[in-house]
Amino acid sequence: MSPSLFPVQLQFCSLSSGSSGNCYFVGSSSEGLLVDAGISARRIRKTLEEIGVGLPLIRGILITHDHIDHIQALTILTRKHRIPVYCTEGTWKGILRNRTTFDLDSTLHVQVNPGEAFQLAGFTINAFPVSHDAHDSVGYHIANSARSITIATDLGHIGDHAARYLKKADVMVIESNYDEEMLLNGRYPEQLKQRVHSDMGHMCNTHTADFVSDHYHPGISHILLCHLSAENNTPGTALSTLSKTFENKGKQLHPETIVRALPRGSRSELFIIE
Repeated sequence: MSPSLFPVQLQFCSLSSGSSGNCYFVGSSSEGLLVDAGISARRIRKTLEEIGVGLPLIRGILITHDHIDHIQALTILTRKHRIPVYCTEGTWKGILRNRTTFDLDSTLHVQVNPGEAFQLAGFTINAFPVSHDAHDSVGYHIANSARSITIATDLGHIGDHAARYLKKADVMVIESNYDEEMLLNGRYPEQLKQRVHSDMGHMCNTHTADFVSDHYHPGISHILLCHLSAENNTPGTALSTLSKTFENKGKQLHPETIVRALPRGSRSELFIIE
């Protein structure tokens, strides 16, 4: 990032969000980190450059879990660019069992323990457990002295830990994976429908909207819906469900609260959190 007369302390960009690949940037004017690396390293580099960020400014990669759509680029990012990987012990073991990422340099693994805060790229970070059918899945709360982001993706329901960190964040990045009717009436085989629909699967629009509307307050500056299904959801459906839920509960969003459904195959805008 180029020097700025008015340095940005917290910014966020989704490089990709969905089952075809997940990767998020969180940073300041001087350095940053990635949450997940589920698209190609080349695409990560090029997309970061579009928002004025060079890979040398990335201090680490936080991994939520070991599914391939969250870890695809780790081999190149670690071996070529020597970027450390922050994840739980169970997730690291799962990464090393994957045929795409089995040969990572273990000296670049930094173990993350839910409940134990750590520092990276100028932020204080807390991992928290989430319910998903992977090894030691977590979400992340990323904070500086003034603002914070919580990323809660790939979870079947919002447990107590995820709820705690989502409620304290200025920016909610929260999964809204599927529309229940589209899933149950769609083309997925029955076993896959049950997996997605289970408490260890993904969040549906209705449950996400209920949680957000129940805990919304004007201090929440951004509500960013992530990991939308290509088959069982649309951005319009997810946003409409959220809007209707607020309306049905007699609640209103503050005019300055930004609400977006993060795009699947392309990057989002660069959000500046002031």
